[in-house]
Amino acid sequence: MKLTASSDFAYRMLIYVTTHPDRLVTVKEIADAYQLSHNHLAKISKLYIKHGILDGQRGRGGGITLAKDPKDISLGDILRVSEPSPTLIDCKNGLAGPCIILPACTLKGIFAQARSAFYQVLDQHSLYDIAAQPQLAASLNKIFEK
Repeated sequence: MKLTASSDFAYRMLIYVTTHPDRLVTVKEIADAYQLSHNHLAKISKLYIKHGILDGQRGRGGGITLAKDPKDISLGDILRVSEPSPTLIDCKNGLAGPCIILPACTLKGIFAQARSAFYQVLDQHSLYDIAAQPQLAASLNKIFEK
C-alpha cells in the first residue's frame, strides 16, 4: 500500500507538533522545518482539527497543538483521517470497467483482510511511540534546530 502525500505530510506535521508539546506551533513553522507546501499543510491541519486530533487557535499568537495525549493517538487513527477509504483493488471500476470475474473472485476479500491486518499493526503503535519519547523528541529537536 502506498500512502498519499497528504498522509506523509500529516505524519510529519504530527511528529513536529508532538516534539513541541510546550507551545503552539504554526503551520508556517512546520512548512519551513520540512520544506513543504504551507497551503497543503494548512489544509491538512484543518482536517485534523476537525477530527479532534489537533487543536487550533486562530489569529496572532495562534497555532496548533495536539488535542489529546500522543499515547491516545494511534498511527491507524492518523491514517484513517487522511485515507478514509483506502481501496487496494477496485473490482467495480477498473481501468476497463467492471471485472468480469467479480462474482466468482475471492481476491477482493483477501485484499480486505490484508488492509485490516495493516491497520491492526498501525493501531498497536501511537504517536508517542514515534515522536514523544524523551530521547526521540530530543533527537528530532536537534534535527529541526539546524
